[in-house]
Formats: sequence, structure tokens, C-alpha cells
Amino acid sequence: MGEIALPGLFILAALLLVLASKFWLGIGLTVVGVLTGLIFTDVPVWDIVTRLQFSESVSHTLLAIPMFVFMGQALTKSGVVERLFTGLTPWLARFPGKLLQSNVLACTMISATTGSTVATCATVGSTAVPELRRRGYAPGPVVGSIGGASLGMLIPPSLYFILFGLMTGTSISRLYIAGLLPALLIQLLFMTFIGSIALARPGLVPAEREPVTPRALLASIPSMGPVVLLAAAVLGSIYFGIATVTEAAAVGVIGALALMVAFRTFTISALNEALRETIRITGMIMLVFMGATVIANFIGYLQIPAHLATAIEAADLAPVVVLAAIVVLYLFLGTFLEGLSMMLLTLPIVFPIVTNLGYDPIWFAVVLAILIEISQLTPPLGFNLYVLEGATGLPIETVMRWQVPFVGLMLLAIVILFVFPQIATWLPEVMR
Repeated sequence: MGEIALPGLFILAALLLVLASKFWLGIGLTVVGVLTGLIFTDVPVWDIVTRLQFSESVSHTLLAIPMFVFMGQALTKSGVVERLFTGLTPWLARFPGKLLQSNVLACTMISATTGSTVATCATVGSTAVPELRRRGYAPGPVVGSIGGASLGMLIPPSLYFILFGLMTGTSISRLYIAGLLPALLIQLLFMTFIGSIALARPGLVPAEREPVTPRALLASIPSMGPVVLLAAAVLGSIYFGIATVTEAAAVGVIGALALMVAFRTFTISALNEALRETIRITGMIMLVFMGATVIANFIGYLQIPAHLATAIEAADLAPVVVLAAIVVLYLFLGTFLEGLSMMLLTLPIVFPIVTNLGYDPIWFAVVLAILIEISQLTPPLGFNLYVLEGATGLPIETVMRWQVPFVGLMLLAIVILFVFPQIATWLPEVMR
């Protein structure tokens, strides 16, 4: 361990300095990587950095990122989200929790088209919160049901799975499929919890004023159909081997543009706005990804992960103890790091340790996705908290308090996945 102590401390101190200075993370990671190479190695650092910047940026798989981002932006502009929420309302009006349950399902379905936790949270929050408060729903449960259910990292087309696959060499198609059953598990836990508190505290959920008729149920189907069909086209093309992830993203873009035309929301202004947001989000992700690639390369050259894995093996710790420590580490990092940045910073060191302990890389990708979702709901930097604060006008303390049970349910899901890892691994095996 002595040979990695000094470079390890240098990298840790430099990264903390970058984070504390609030400097652009992507550039900061690149600078730390270059300095690590210049100080602790004798390799041609500049040649390696320029080669990495070119070889990683021209990856065919990376094309999926801007396309999926644009798909989500186009769907938001098309008005399909409002139609989806309206369509779900009559189907869940008789369930315990009533329209709180529609928040959960709406977040699931919208996450399957936007691939973004924040976008889902903001979109459903701005649509559902005013409507449910108008109907007399208590604001706390409304906020909780939206924040906890925004699982954009876990549900395809998650950008997280693309980056995880590129950094670890794991099949992105299999990662996409692996997230489906765990996401459904978490949503089932959420809906059970909402139904339970609705039964225990009837005042939280008002009685619906309008009876649900068969005609209303049939009339709602066209509102939900576009999202369901588009998600099925994207995921189905991947699952059945018809298209790669990048090709499926192109299918999603075409479908989103078609919906804008069909709903008569296609304008040059809306298109320009969607493109600008796509460029901004993609640029941010790519800058951080390229910086993480540089620092990961020199961490690997110094064999820091291998030395740490050897030290853990020599300590004779049970794999579950090491995994629990990694979970606690991510819970701690999630309080002050954005989710994707947290993953890109830690994966070069954590992933080899986890796989060396015998854990399935696809299973670990799903667990890490859940931990990143938790980071979006933990103060002080949980971004979804502030999105919901802006959408509802509630005090941030109220928003935080109502996320606690949903964070607990996501931690319970991790425990269930540990006991039954097949929930994450069975579908990818069937697909293969």
C-alpha cells in the first residue's frame, strides 16, 4: 500500500480542492489527471491525454447521449406529459392514495422517455402539484410521491447506464434491461407505502368529486398511448436485438418529433429551445466524462484499484462488509456531489474492488443507480429537493421531510436486491 499512499493522497486532496473551489468539474478532473501523470509517472502524459480526448469523443455509443437528451426535451415541449397525467387519473382514482398513485406511475412512464431524474421531477411537479392541491390533496404527500418516484437514472433511456457501460466495458443494452425490474420493485414499494398512509390517515387524500365511468377510462387511453408506444419501441428494439442503443435513440428522436407534429406543438421556437437544452446538457456531461476518463487512466496506470483490492483481500473482510462500506461511502458523497459526477469520480476505483469480490457488474450498476437517485434527494445538494421547492412553494424543510420515507424505501430495495440479485440479472440473461 505504501507505493500508492502518496499519489492516492495527492489525488484525493486535489479533487477536494476542485470541489471546494466550485471550478468546472470536467476541466478540474482533467487538470488533476494530468498533474498526477506528470508527477507520479514517466509516461508521455500529453500524448496519452490527446489520444484519450480523441478516441473517447468519437465513440459511436456516445451519440446516444445527445439523442436521448433531445428526445426528452422534445417530448416535454410536445405536451405529452400533461396528456399522460390526465390519462392516468381515472385509472387510479379508486386505489388507496388515488391521484398520489398517478404521480408514481406518471414519473415511471416519463422517466422512460426523458431518461432524466431532474427533468421528470420538474415536469411532473409543475403539472401535478397545482392540480392535486386544487383538488384538496395535502402538499406533503404530493411532493413525496413525485420526488421519490423520479427514477430517471434507473429507467431507460438512462444516460447513467451509457456512461457506466463505457467506463467499465459492460454491455449498455443489458444494463438498460437490468434496470426495469428493480425500477418496478421500487415503484411497487412506493405505491404500497402511499396506499398504507392513505388508509391510515384519510385526511391526506380527499374524496374524488367525479365518479369514474367506463367511458372516462376508454377516453383516457389515447392520452397514455403515445408514451407507452414510444417507450416500447425504444426498449423493444434493444431487447429483441433489432437495434443498438444508439440506433434505438434515433428511433426515440423520430418518435418525439412525430408526437410534436401530431399534437401541433412543433414550432421553430420549440425546436430551437429543445436543441439549446440538448447542447447545454450534453456539453456538461461530455466535459465531465472526458475529465473522468483522463484521471481514470492514470489511476489505472498507478494500479491504485489493484492495490486496494489486494489490501481488502489481505484484511479478510467479508464481501458484504465491504459492500456495506461502499454503500455508506456513496450515501455520504451524495450529500455534496451531483449523481453523475459522483459516479464518474469513484467508478475507476470502486468497480474493480466490487467485481474482485465476486459481485455481478450489472447488478452493481443497478445498485449504484439507486444510490445516485438517493443522492438527488439528500441535503444539502439534492437537486430534486430544490426543483420541488420551486414547483410547490413549500418550505425546503417540508420537502426534505417528505422524502425521508422514500429514501428509506430505496435503501430497502437495495437490501432486497442483495438477497435476490436475480431481480436485476434475470432479464439480461434472458435477453442474451
